Amino acid sequence: MSQQRRLVLFLSDVEGNLTALRQTLKGVCEGLDLPCPEVKWVEPRPESLADSGWHVAEIPLVSGKTSGKVSSPEEHVDAMTQALSRDFRDRSMGMYVDREHSYARVCMAAPSRPPRAMEGEYLDVLRQAARWLDVETTALARLFSGNAARNLLAAAVDFGPDGKAVEAPSHPAPPPEPDEDDRFVEAKLAQAKQLMDQYLNLRK
Repeated sequence: MSQQRRLVLFLSDVEGNLTALRQTLKGVCEGLDLPCPEVKWVEPRPESLADSGWHVAEIPLVSGKTSGKVSSPEEHVDAMTQALSRDFRDRSMGMYVDREHSYARVCMAAPSRPPRAMEGEYLDVLRQAARWLDVETTALARLFSGNAARNLLAAAVDFGPDGKAVEAPSHPAPPPEPDEDDRFVEAKLAQAKQLMDQYLNLRK
């Protein structure tokens, strides 16, 4: 499950009804003058997504770009997601990932609510999608990146908010030199300790 381009659909509380899913996608594609794509459940279903009540389906994408004026299914992920939410009367999310170009687009739809969408850098979109699904980012990354998910996210931590690499210090910074106030306090503490020791000795 580590293809560079993936189109994945997340459906909430669907009882494995692949026929109904295909019917909805067929209706969307006919309205857009698109060939109806194949669709299949992702097996085995990722455990964390299953625990959160999500069923995961995938539309296999053809390698390379389509010729002529025929558009591809990933160009209509928003329309597909909204149609699924309407027909199944529940939340649905569609996500297209192109890892080769570090690009992704996600759309979340729910009945009687305006859809939400985001596109851009793969890791940024991945984190937002995980929040919408209420799962850990690593769990969602594993669906798209396989065993490389943890390494991918760990590498992203090495970059600051401005996108520049942040080098970890090789050793801790030395503590600052004590100033005059620090030395005064330390002297008073030492004097108090000495007086306390003398007092305790007198009581013996």
